Amino acid sequence: MRGVIIAGGFGTRLRPLTLRRPKPLIPVANRAFLEYQVAQLRSAGAEEIVFATNYLADRIQAHFGDGSRYGVRMRYAVENEPLGTAGAIRNAVEGLPPMRAIVFNGDILTDFDIGGIVRLHHERGAQVTLTLYRVRRPHPYGVIQVDDTGRVQAFVEPTEEQKRAADRGEPIEGDDFINAGIYIMESETLSRIPLRPCSIEREFYPQILVEGVPVYGAEGIGFWLDIGRPAQYLRATRALLNGEVRTALRPGGHCTEAGYWLDGHAEIQPDAEIETGCLIGLNATIESGVKISGYTVVGAYSTIGSGSILHGCVLGERVQIGDGCHLQDCILDDEVVVEPHAQLCNAVLGAGSVIRAYSTFQPNG
Repeated sequence: MRGVIIAGGFGTRLRPLTLRRPKPLIPVANRAFLEYQVAQLRSAGAEEIVFATNYLADRIQAHFGDGSRYGVRMRYAVENEPLGTAGAIRNAVEGLPPMRAIVFNGDILTDFDIGGIVRLHHERGAQVTLTLYRVRRPHPYGVIQVDDTGRVQAFVEPTEEQKRAADRGEPIEGDDFINAGIYIMESETLSRIPLRPCSIEREFYPQILVEGVPVYGAEGIGFWLDIGRPAQYLRATRALLNGEVRTALRPGGHCTEAGYWLDGHAEIQPDAEIETGCLIGLNATIESGVKISGYTVVGAYSTIGSGSILHGCVLGERVQIGDGCHLQDCILDDEVVVEPHAQLCNAVLGAGSVIRAYSTFQPNG
């Protein structure tokens, strides 16, 4: 069985974090995000994984190589032009031996039992099985309707009024199934996808439904999150560190007796306070009087100055936080410098940014 990971997007909603790396390589709990998906596909039975890439494709290939370190064979299919979700899948398998495929969107963090969904797919004799996620109404997503046997009947896009109701948070009784971005596809159906720009949900699936192709849905039970925005990225980090999502791969490092994660040796002063669930990277330096909480991640070779307080933050590698700083719910890319006594809240800083001493950033404040 083959895995296909769609990893060609530009990651515009996560800029500036995606200016120097493709979104699927963003570190989450000190591992490149794609590593969690690779481990999940391997545990579901995939022996080969193809990355459907476009933006900064060479970075993904440089990270994973031939896949031997991860226990699978790896291939790379680079799009010469953006092909959409369906076209990217076809391009990924073009010219390869026919084989069933598990397809992942490259920005989904989940602990669904993919192996169980594959077995259900086989038992039903399906050509395609869509993994579904149950959400409460209202919501801004398209809905997938299934019959009592699980066979997909229709894809229904929300009306403008439904979208406005979702924005207003108006309560509506009941729930719906949405596309969770994970598909099981037989080779016969894969070969029918056009090798051109094409949407899987808006064009290809509706077309094969009309033709009577057996397309089924299977509800995924467990954790599911699209990490496309900064707030979702922070939530994904916390879910991995607190065990809310039970992935096939653990966060980087080991959990200490004190309850926080440590990814190799670090210099930590005895009076520093590090809350359970936080993660300290390799060769990080934590000075006297520092308080770190809220599932904060401190990247490798980073330094936190004396008396600084960090809550709910993610710091990349070689970040320098001066003395007496206060950071809450911030994301700092590699080599950011925050000079002493700065206060930041909900900031997302690109690599190499410098925040001057005593600066304050408080949105709406």
